[in-house]
Amino acid sequence: MKIDKIVVKIASRCNINCSYCYMYNLGDLSYKLQPKFIESTTTENFVKKILSHLLENKIDALGIIIHGGEPLLMNKSEFEIFINHFNILKDNKIKVFFYLQTNAILIDNEWCKLFKKYDINIGVSLDGEKNENDKFRVDKNGNGTYEKVINGIQVLKNNNLSTGILSVMNLQSDPIEYYNHFKSLNLKSVEILLLDANYDTKDSVFNNIISPAEWYIEIFNKWYSEDKQNYRIRLFDMIIKEIIGENQSLDSLGISENNVLVLETNGDLEAVDVLKACGDSFTKNGININTHEIDEISKSELIDVYYNSGKYLPRKCLACPVQEICGGGYLPHRYSSLNGFNNPTIYCDDLLRLITHIQNAVIDSLPIELKIETGISKLTYEDAKIIIEKKLSDITDPEYTSKLESFKNDKYKLFSNVKE
Repeated sequence: MKIDKIVVKIASRCNINCSYCYMYNLGDLSYKLQPKFIESTTTENFVKKILSHLLENKIDALGIIIHGGEPLLMNKSEFEIFINHFNILKDNKIKVFFYLQTNAILIDNEWCKLFKKYDINIGVSLDGEKNENDKFRVDKNGNGTYEKVINGIQVLKNNNLSTGILSVMNLQSDPIEYYNHFKSLNLKSVEILLLDANYDTKDSVFNNIISPAEWYIEIFNKWYSEDKQNYRIRLFDMIIKEIIGENQSLDSLGISENNVLVLETNGDLEAVDVLKACGDSFTKNGININTHEIDEISKSELIDVYYNSGKYLPRKCLACPVQEICGGGYLPHRYSSLNGFNNPTIYCDDLLRLITHIQNAVIDSLPIELKIETGISKLTYEDAKIIIEKKLSDITDPEYTSKLESFKNDKYKLFSNVKE
């Protein structure tokens, strides 16, 4: 496995209490056993070992996504010490790109100076206009956080720092009003995430009048016709690039390897932390940067399945004509206690509707001469469903099926996903 992106949890606690949070409110309690902040010795050990991994695999760039909890709970002086540990990589001609995801409530001018000093890209979490955001993103007393987040965004703007928004879709909101709200903030981009759920919890998602696909398509149509040149919505942008043949690095789309690892505050090396929503301590594997080398992550079957989630696909995905664009969707959304990860994503139908809709919109925008020359043609959602039904009976269970099903709830125990 070649790893070139690390989500570093520098803080394991948060100053707010989002109702849908996979870290604190979906059943995983392992955060209570974690140090509140990453220790300097843990960061030092990580940097030394990731340097060896990068050099051995001839990787010349590393993305560090600074995360939590809320990362800005860390003391500013300790934060600088954390960042400066990575100088050893730069001394070895490794480019280091820093990204930080925050709820923005703690941002002040001093933080902005540090962001500028270390060239840190900032992402802010916000779920729409005030009434919608404050239904879910609340503080520990149940009060809405919208005004404080907007204040943090304004501090970033006052310091000439641009930011993008990370938002969780809200099917109860009007999609156009939702979209227009983010446009009004004059930010560089927005990423609209599907609500994290799986087969065991999906009833919390699919109980609305509008489907996720319909909700996304309304936003896409407005964005594609009016704003695609000036304003980035990452999901749509990624799907379009996949449609035209560009492989994109996004663990919820496409068939590329997921070269991403999570470093917890205690030094544990784990797969993407959204998998915590699959069960208490689900991501724990006994591999720790203080006692293991980076390459030992290959011992974790969960990391292996996540790393190859665009290739380890269930039968239905293998029959699908858009599988190389979709890549089976996000691995955490495929989980069930009955079959482990041997399921299509709970959003399978929605992604098929969305991708075929976007693909046809792209084809409609091509010059007629190019369409004739390439022979490219539209694929409707209905035709895609027929193709899947016809091909499915000819596809047998692939050899990796047992890996996907090894995470059934009745068999899954703490550390059981670590190979001997």
